[in-house]
Amino acid sequence: MRFRNLAINLGAIAAFAAIALSLQFPKLNQRLSGQTLEETQKSVRDEEARLKLIRQLPSRGLGFNNMIANFAFLQFLQYFGDDIARNSFQTGYSLSPLYFANIIDRDPRFLSSYIYMSSSVSMFAGLPRDAINIYSKGLKSLDPDQQPSAYTVWRYKATDQLLFLGDGKGARESYLQAAAWGDRASLSGKKLVENSKLVAEFSRQSAKWLEEDRDLTKAQIGAWSMALQNAVDKKTVQIIAQEIDKLGMKIEIKNGTPVIVPKQ
Repeated sequence: MRFRNLAINLGAIAAFAAIALSLQFPKLNQRLSGQTLEETQKSVRDEEARLKLIRQLPSRGLGFNNMIANFAFLQFLQYFGDDIARNSFQTGYSLSPLYFANIIDRDPRFLSSYIYMSSSVSMFAGLPRDAINIYSKGLKSLDPDQQPSAYTVWRYKATDQLLFLGDGKGARESYLQAAAWGDRASLSGKKLVENSKLVAEFSRQSAKWLEEDRDLTKAQIGAWSMALQNAVDKKTVQIIAQEIDKLGMKIEIKNGTPVIVPKQ
């Protein structure tokens, strides 16, 4: 039994060491500053490899999940705020989904992180489908009785479904869930969530509006136009071009600025 306990402890220590090493990310904004394009691209690839490694680390029985999620979130903030690298080398935001896959996998109840995901993955990286998949996974672990403000995650999901994908049916279902969870938040024995009743009512109104078969094309074009304004790398522009092509639109350069216009 002692040898078995020793083996378990050694295994836990080894796993912790692997986690600690993989969390030793150099600060991206410091590391990329002043480097060449080739070195910058390699740094981003290295960062991507580290994020993928974290996803492969054991997630049960070690008690480190919250720590990993917190570290990943702090590293995301450094990555997202790396204006020097983006302005100089157009590094883009393509790693955002990997950061949040790690964060939500490890700590789906980290509610304040979802609002950052809503903008960074959908708007800045142009990857709303990735964001919706991460929302869906996180929502499986959320409970409005335990996390009264969790209804906000349903609303983030609904917004991406509606504005980026034009998925009125999916957005309606998400708004209805947001309304139901908002109602439960306002009636729970926990601290009253500010404006939860009002948010629940707004969500119901949005769901009712979507009962009819709405043409959401203009809303989609508006959302992708905002994404284009924030795009700093060719990969994201290509993603946006593919999405708006389905809407009968294209990207043109006018006065040095890319804009979305109808196809001729």
